[in-house]
Amino acid sequence: MNLKGIEHYISEPGFHCIRVEFKADPLKDPETAEGAAWLENEIKGIPGGVASAQFRQEYLIDWDAAGGELCFPQFEIYKSKIVVAPFEVPETWSLYGSFDYGHRNPSSFHVYAIDHDGNVWVVWGYYASGRGYRQTAISIRDCPYFNRLSFLPIADPSIWAKTQQTDDGNELKSIAQLFFELPEPERISFAPGKKGGDVTVAEKINGDLWNQEALKKGVVPRLKIFSTCPMMIWELGKLRYSDWSGTMQEVRNVKESIVDKDNHAFDDLKMFMTMFFMSPNRPETDPMEKLKQEDPVSYQEWKSVARMHDEEETSKGTMGDFEEYDDVDRDE
Repeated sequence: MNLKGIEHYISEPGFHCIRVEFKADPLKDPETAEGAAWLENEIKGIPGGVASAQFRQEYLIDWDAAGGELCFPQFEIYKSKIVVAPFEVPETWSLYGSFDYGHRNPSSFHVYAIDHDGNVWVVWGYYASGRGYRQTAISIRDCPYFNRLSFLPIADPSIWAKTQQTDDGNELKSIAQLFFELPEPERISFAPGKKGGDVTVAEKINGDLWNQEALKKGVVPRLKIFSTCPMMIWELGKLRYSDWSGTMQEVRNVKESIVDKDNHAFDDLKMFMTMFFMSPNRPETDPMEKLKQEDPVSYQEWKSVARMHDEEETSKGTMGDFEEYDDVDRDE
């Protein structure tokens, strides 16, 4: 078991290593008033403060720290409060799934819970590359919370582009359609998520969920991550803003963008935040009716595919029954 600021790990060659950060000293623990005062004084001579690469290298022993300010500099400091041991999610909490598809890049799927106080919990994750859509679907369907989702799992809208050629070469299909045409135990019907808004979501997290001034005063973080979601933890700890290089930084305004690298878990978090947490109108309980309102084209596509396969029971259980929503405008 790791103590605060002290981590034991085994290196690739097999050596036992101990990593000791400044937080191991109780007098320098930023989660205490005394430690917070020490840190505030310590970073005065460091350009960029705790968000800088210099601070991450020297104080957090992060040799991979690159240029550009961290999006969430408070993450490492208050990690012990943000990352929590997993527990059984109460039945009354709302659960949502969000998926960022990748082939050579990792595919990332996470389940998010919203509790009765409006706090967000990242409770389950899948993160892997090069496994193919079928194995990815099997892994996602194995999620213990999949059948409890309050809405269809959302996905990057790009998976609806028809880019996959069929075996006979006569037709192009979308990734979304391939997921939907899998056998019932593996099938996933996605709803389109919303892309963009990187900086907006980062500002929402910094301003509300992980407000640094509030954290200094002992306020509990409103976005927590189960320790069983290591890649979400890894990405959010390293996510950084883009910067100009060298002399350009001195003569130009800072960039208002986030580095587009190692951000697959953040992408699915961003889609969840944009569609379910930051939206003024939460989705209705009826997922297929909501999909019909939000994206009629996708709704008609799911109806057509279901009809083509003549599967009246296609969406029972977690997805609902497509036939139930097939209204009077059905094409004969």
